[in-house]
Amino acid sequence: MIDIDDILWSSPVRVRIGYGFPETIRGPREALEYLKWRWPVREGANYINALTDCAAALQKKLPLDRVRESFVLASIEAKMLS
Repeated sequence: MIDIDDILWSSPVRVRIGYGFPETIRGPREALEYLKWRWPVREGANYINALTDCAAALQKKLPLDRVRESFVLASIEAKMLS
């Protein structure tokens, strides 16, 4: 569910968890929830960077394009990019 105050990326990222259907991640808040609760691989430099960057984006400390790229790299690292 998207809150009216959510920060959204200019282009969503679609990930696939396991053998499920692709799911759309629209911004750093959704990305952070996925990273914390649904991510299959909880290690690796890109995973840690994405966690840190998404949290910083919610505090408006990082540019959204950098945070999106960080999430994409974590998705590639976890073999989840669809």
